[in-house]
Amino acid sequence: MKKKDIILIIVVLLVACIAFGAKFLLSKQGGEATITVDGKVYGTYSLDEDQTINVDDHNTVVIKGGVVHMEDADCPDKLCIKQGEISSNGEKIVCLPNKTIVQVNSDKESDYDVKVK
Repeated sequence: MKKKDIILIIVVLLVACIAFGAKFLLSKQGGEATITVDGKVYGTYSLDEDQTINVDDHNTVVIKGGVVHMEDADCPDKLCIKQGEISSNGEKIVCLPNKTIVQVNSDKESDYDVKVK
């Protein structure tokens, strides 16, 4: 490896670190998670309080450390579990077979209309 190759690698890593850090600085944290089942509000829960919510014996939603994730579901594909953790305003976890949606809501406006993972 030549000196220019090493400099290029360092610059690329530095730009990647800056972009990754900016993602966390620019995203606004939500204040509550709203769970809806079949279009009806099942409950609204604060992200400040760690808790486990069993939704109609089909889904298990966990709030821990200010983030929400679907821990367990009885749907066949388990895509809702694979969606990971959410914490920013407007993010959602959707379980289509059980008609369950978990959405983070906040009074703060997000800088983005949609986030794609």
